[in-house]
Amino acid sequence: MGKATFIVKVIREGRERDYYDFWLRDAKENEAGEKLHSDLVGFTDVVEAKNKNEAIRLVRAKNPGLQIDTDATKRLG
Repeated sequence: MGKATFIVKVIREGRERDYYDFWLRDAKENEAGEKLHSDLVGFTDVVEAKNKNEAIRLVRAKNPGLQIDTDATKRLG
């Protein structure tokens, strides 16, 4: 079985609440009045893996301590 390309969304440290407010609640600002945008709250990592779980493992290994949005992790193609 070959490998596929996955897009894994990583949440920036300390931005967990802002991340979910921005992506799920469509919030434009956080409680402190800071304007939210995708680069501020997280980033994506594109990896080749056999399956979604392996992709998440690979990205976790590269970004220890950061949370992964496993629901938003998608296979391309």
